Amino acid sequence: MRWDKWTPYHEKFNRLVVPDIKSVFDKFEVVTPGNHRIQDLPGVPPSVLESWSLRGLTYTTAQAVGMPDNLFSADNNNFGPRLGAAFKISNKTVLRGGYGQYFWTMPLSQILQSSRNNAPLNLRFTNDIYQKNDTFNYPLVTKASPGDFIGQVTVDTQGIVQISRGPSLATIWDARNWGDARAQSWHVSIERELPFETALRLSYVGDHGGNLEQQFELNTREAEYTYVLRTGLAPPSNRDLLRRNKDWNFIGLNRTGYSNTHSAQVEVERRFSKGVAFQWFYTFTRSLTTTDAGGFTSGNVLINSGGGGGRVPENIQLWGELDVSYDQRLKLAYFNSTNVPPHRIRYNGIVDLPFGRGKPWGGNVPGAVNYVIGGWQIATIGDWRSGMWMTPGSNLYQFGDPRLDPDQRVELTFNGRRQRLWFRGYFDPALATNVTGGNLEALVPVDRSQRVLHPLGPNFNGLIPLQLANGTIRNTPIGELVNYSQRAYILGPGAWNVDLALYKNFKIRERSEVRFSADFFNFFNHPNDLPPNGTTGLQDLSRQANNPRTIQLSLRIDW
Repeated sequence: MRWDKWTPYHEKFNRLVVPDIKSVFDKFEVVTPGNHRIQDLPGVPPSVLESWSLRGLTYTTAQAVGMPDNLFSADNNNFGPRLGAAFKISNKTVLRGGYGQYFWTMPLSQILQSSRNNAPLNLRFTNDIYQKNDTFNYPLVTKASPGDFIGQVTVDTQGIVQISRGPSLATIWDARNWGDARAQSWHVSIERELPFETALRLSYVGDHGGNLEQQFELNTREAEYTYVLRTGLAPPSNRDLLRRNKDWNFIGLNRTGYSNTHSAQVEVERRFSKGVAFQWFYTFTRSLTTTDAGGFTSGNVLINSGGGGGRVPENIQLWGELDVSYDQRLKLAYFNSTNVPPHRIRYNGIVDLPFGRGKPWGGNVPGAVNYVIGGWQIATIGDWRSGMWMTPGSNLYQFGDPRLDPDQRVELTFNGRRQRLWFRGYFDPALATNVTGGNLEALVPVDRSQRVLHPLGPNFNGLIPLQLANGTIRNTPIGELVNYSQRAYILGPGAWNVDLALYKNFKIRERSEVRFSADFFNFFNHPNDLPPNGTTGLQDLSRQANNPRTIQLSLRIDW
């Protein structure tokens, strides 16, 4: 049994600020740690606070609003049992199993990355060189003076900065309900000794992730479509008035993400014996997750992201503004991981070539000849994988199954390039030429309304006409609403690669040695196909995803 205790990070000068999630709809306010007033923090120019105060921002402390002193609640429940067992079935067969729980906290770099978005400590003082003359063209018409060079130029940090009246971008986290990420892992393996120094392992591995970092929407603008449908009025020119609090534009971050992975694995291994050693692995994996593989560090996901996780929408972003729970909306972001292929084979091996003394060929050659032909080895490493899961473009809505079997995929020339139709996408088939392998228009009809994937709206441009209260028709965009179509359900193209190396060690003296090697990367010079375009479903056959064969010769001397 293991217990992990990670205390929340503490910035030396308490210069972390975050809005309070409980009051963001009512206030334009940020919170500092403990009872430390932001006005008392060292290194913060008074003009920073004054500039933001004029914008309307107010300040309070964690103790005043009942938030954790460090702006994150501590997690004291990190109990991690580890259990393993092995049972000897026979002299050549062993059954093994295990279970464990593991924890990790949010890295400091992600906290700093998140909080640097937040007012007021995100204010920048700039020196606009164009404003040094009345015609705003100083660097174009004036020779640089000594005061224009680094080391001499100064930036005024004492004056008031005029801040836009638009919403302030901020990263907000659910401080009171924070928790460390948790992973549960379990496995069952059976191992069997085989002839010829070879072993076989069959395994099942399961994983469940909980308390994962999850992005979510908060204080989002009401979609124009929903606003017009609800009120019969045209939306205001300032769309941020459609937020519950016009002053905030949030990136929400909490610990509600989760993942589930099941994997079946086969491993065959031969230990080095009689000049041969190899390993061969096959893995089948089904992995689903709500969050992106890189966590918050890999960028901002959106409510309609089809890869790398999704952001949890608010109810106002659902068609009809449904009143559903957060857990139900979280399930909209739960789909196949787009970073894990379902099938994968990997292998590596090394072989002594059968030339030279003591080998089948040239076993009795003179020493000089053996020096040339003996002692060579070949090593290889390679892999094959099935395609990655992918999602069609977020502007396309699904009205059937767009997936195609390999024998249904036609080839054609489109936009001057040879292409393959990987799935039934959205494009004009009349513009295609040199179609081979089937009937293109039966797969992608000329009639846009009959295509399996297409945008909504009478003109197929994502605009839906709605009648206003005054009788006029307004073409209303729907891109701010959740696309209810399935995600991460199309398998992209697979890929394979083989690298090979030929090498030999030459003994010069007792303490000196020369190693010659010839390395062949992508030995077969095999092109791997690019993934298809998310809108058209077309795969560009004129390009490849991998590098061509590369040959590297090297000579290394050791003494």
